[in-house]
Formats: sequence, C-alpha cells, structure tokens
Amino acid sequence: MQPESEPVSWRIRRWAAPVALAVLVGAAIAGVGSAVGGKDPEAAGHLRYRMPRFMLTAGRQDPWLEVRAARSVNGQVQVVDAVRPPGSAGAVQEILAGPGGRFVVAASRNDPCETRLFQFRLTRDGHVTGLAPLRGGTTPALVAGLAMNRHGDRLAYTTAPCAPNPPNPPNAPNSPNALAPASPPRAALTVLDAGTGARRTWSAAGPSAIGEIVWARDGRTLGYATGDVVPGAGQDAAVRNVTVRATDTRAGGSGLREGRLLFRAPGGPAAVSSATMGPDGRSGHGTLRRPDAIAIFSFAEGEPLRVTSTIPQKPGTGVAIALVSSGEPRYACLNGLDAFGRAIDGEFRTTFSGFGHCDSAWGY
Repeated sequence: MQPESEPVSWRIRRWAAPVALAVLVGAAIAGVGSAVGGKDPEAAGHLRYRMPRFMLTAGRQDPWLEVRAARSVNGQVQVVDAVRPPGSAGAVQEILAGPGGRFVVAASRNDPCETRLFQFRLTRDGHVTGLAPLRGGTTPALVAGLAMNRHGDRLAYTTAPCAPNPPNPPNAPNSPNALAPASPPRAALTVLDAGTGARRTWSAAGPSAIGEIVWARDGRTLGYATGDVVPGAGQDAAVRNVTVRATDTRAGGSGLREGRLLFRAPGGPAAVSSATMGPDGRSGHGTLRRPDAIAIFSFAEGEPLRVTSTIPQKPGTGVAIALVSSGEPRYACLNGLDAFGRAIDGEFRTTFSGFGHCDSAWGY
C-alpha cells in the first residue's frame, strides 16, 4: 500500500497474450473513477488510500457468500463469515458495495429464470447482518452491471432473458456457465427505487449491448454505453456504433438512445474497449484499441474526443490497464461495454464464459 501523498499515475502491465481492459473501481481506494470531470488522471489530484478490512466473495453455491479478512496472518487467510443461501435464492453473480456501508448482491438461477437482489451490512467484526430481499428486487431475468447512486436510494442494472439451453446444467456447483444470457442480446436498463420497489425500464431496438452503467453525483442522471452487435466474419460478433449517453431518470422517455449524447465512437479501425461517464454527467474517459497501440481518451458533451495518452503495443502481446484517480466513489460494477462481460476490444463473444468481474467487494 502506497502513501496517501502519492500523485495519480498510470499503472501498466504487459502480458504474453491479449487480455481485456480492466478498470478497477473501489479496491482499497477511497474515491475512485478514472478521469474526473474529463480531466486527465495526472491532473485529477491525489489518491487517498483506505485499507480495507474485509473481502467479500461469491461462493456460488455453498457458501453462498464468504467474508474473509483482507490481511492474511502468517500466510493464512482468515474466513470471518460464510453465509448459506437464503431460501431458494440462486448463485451470487455480483456484489456491490454501496454508500454508508451497505452491500447489494444479485443472485440468479435458471429454473425458473430469476434474479433476486438482497441487501445487508457488515458488523464491525465482519459478519453479515440484516440480510434481506430488496423491495421490488425480484425479476424473471438475469441481472448484471449493478450501480447505486450516492444517496443509496436508487439501483440501476441491465437485464437479459436466460438462454434456453445453458452450457452446463442449471445447478452445476461452482460453474459460471450454469447461467447464460439469451441471444441475440437486447440492451435494457432498469432503475429500481429501493424505498418503494418501483421499477422503470429503458430499452433499445435491435441486437445491442449495454454496459458502463454509472450514476452522476446528482443522484438522478444515469450514464451508460451502448453499441450495436453485428455479425462478424467468424464465430463472434462485433460491437459497433458505440455511444455514451446520459439520461435524467426522472424525466420522460423509455428509449436508451433518447439520452443526451456525450460520446460517439470515431470511424476507422480502432475498437472502443471502454467508455465511461464521469461524476459530472457531462464528460468521461475511455480507451481505444488500435492495431499498434492503445489510446486513452477523454470526452465531453459537444466536444471532440481528446486522446490523452498512447501506449504502443507489439503484435502478439496485450496490455492491461488500471486507471485510478482521486474522484468520487462510483458504487458501480463497471464491466465494459457489455455488463455481462461478453464485449472485449470491439468483439462480442457469442460463447458465454461467465458473468463479469464483480463477484467480490471490499469492506472497511
């Protein structure tokens, strides 16, 4: 763990094979969210680190949820709490750390196709307390891309029907392939009022993906990235016409493409890997993968894309990038252009290999 006074910096790791872009949100950082208000990470200020005390992980079946001490003792990891599935709840797919020490988990099952949302808190010694279903949080679909606003009263996510024939049996233990979203993908965004249980949904026509779901600091503006899913030359499809939009969730409308346009992908061979709205609801940041390099860029409503850094890439290698800054906590599961984790560097994987990367969270 580095000192609080260290300025924001890029962290780049090279691997032997191409890997997906990783935008790290929340892990041991108080205040995150790559570029802040459209600024370059280098200009965004200083990081303030906060050492987590616990790590929460999805146990899939038994345990359903596990809490471990963040620090090992003599090389041994201490299991603080192991939670069994409540009733007929499915396997935990996503864990979201929200404001005020609140946690939300999405648990899904295939037969019947259903996701149930639960909320809870941790005691000071790391035990789960107050585990209960979230009002209005049961839906006959799979759920991904959880995002909570900073007030903690509204939860956003995308949904997808279950595939009729999942790759593995629905109850296969510890198998991420036991559940799979149906094809073709259809972008849909739901906002749940945590107090009343009321839900509202926005959707897009045609095969499409949605991801990078995140709230602005005003608690009512919701940002998201969408892209058209078009057939590719091989087995996989491609994500094209990527846009980032911002929607006032208390205004009218029900179409995802009705939101304010913040970013539209440029033409050419570059593929958008990530594009995320910032806390101001009018700007953001992202990455483009070119044949010979990765470009990090910022964008703002009504302004052209601005490349802030270019990272050369040799053929046959990949680059994983973690962007961190001194921004505000985003309380969002940012899984890329498809919240279910199927979009990687402009390609849409038609063979589902499990949900995204939000099956763990930190407790402080």
